[in-house]
Amino acid sequence: MIYLDNSATTFPAPEVVREVAETMTLFPGNPSSRHRFGVEAAKKLAGCRERLAAVMGVLPEEVCFTSGGTESDNIAVLGGANIKKGRRVVTTAVEHPAVLECMKRLEAQGFEVLYLAPGPDGVVPLSAFREAINADTCLVSVMTVNNETGAIMPVDKLKPIMAKAAPRALLHTDAVQAFGHVPVHFARWGVDMASVSGHKLHGPRGVGALYVRKGTVLRTPVLGGGQERGLRSGTENLPGIAGLALAAELMDGGAERAAELKARLMEGLLSIPGAVHNGGENESPYILNVSFEGLRSEVMLTALNAAGICVSSGSACAGAKSGGSHVLKAMGAMADNAVRFSLSRYNTAAEIDAASAAARSAAEKWRR
Repeated sequence: MIYLDNSATTFPAPEVVREVAETMTLFPGNPSSRHRFGVEAAKKLAGCRERLAAVMGVLPEEVCFTSGGTESDNIAVLGGANIKKGRRVVTTAVEHPAVLECMKRLEAQGFEVLYLAPGPDGVVPLSAFREAINADTCLVSVMTVNNETGAIMPVDKLKPIMAKAAPRALLHTDAVQAFGHVPVHFARWGVDMASVSGHKLHGPRGVGALYVRKGTVLRTPVLGGGQERGLRSGTENLPGIAGLALAAELMDGGAERAAELKARLMEGLLSIPGAVHNGGENESPYILNVSFEGLRSEVMLTALNAAGICVSSGSACAGAKSGGSHVLKAMGAMADNAVRFSLSRYNTAAEIDAASAAARSAAEKWRR
């Protein structure tokens, strides 16, 4: 099988698997316990926090470990909106369901939520943010890289706009598809909160982190024993955290090769009659979304799967209830005909060529 669905999840790196297993074996204690096993676990936890913070370019005390991107988004959006004065929240129409479902809850609580539409390239223009952000804005939540198209949003340019129009508002970015794949500079950008996830960068599932800028106060929806500075209560998943820290360290330097493979894949797919690239130039090198005119997504997915090619038609987290990609619909693209190809550092040129050939064969056979 050729795996090209890395936006859904990545295969764990062998080094990460070993790290998780060793941590489970050598550090069995609860980091909150005061005996020897607990103290050893706490030291391991602190070391992992320092290592991940170094990769993120932030302070260790600004890293809160969570169960993944969804929980990080929930803490940031629900906790951030409910602590600041103001009733307007600004987001985009192409966010991950982990953010959009939080927005629905905020609307039910009386917040005004603005969903900014992207252009045909999948990117929301800065002018839309300038018009939407006002003095009543308490939170702006914008993903760094879109999980379906790879579009890179102008997160790095939002804080100056907010500083003028809404200086007390918080800025959150869902960086799950960005961290480890494209350059991110949360502190330099002025981001107040950023969500990352382990299983998107060859780390374990069920672990992630939330960057919370020092001095930022959140009203967390996760209550309990007060772990993680009270932001995310619950016994820390130390084996998963150790795997996340190592996976983040291992991700450096793969973007250039991914860009070469993506260009090769795009050339092959777009040579198929009726194939259209859903996106623009400012994209992640790891994600490519293509619609095949006259060929529904399910048909292409089935044909590619039969040929040993694993791809998807959109977000794995949206599920069957989504009724089609809200991202592609917002872009005005052919949502019912779209296929997402997402790469990893383990893919090869031979696999890319095989995927292009299989897509061409499917289009020729099944297009009506």
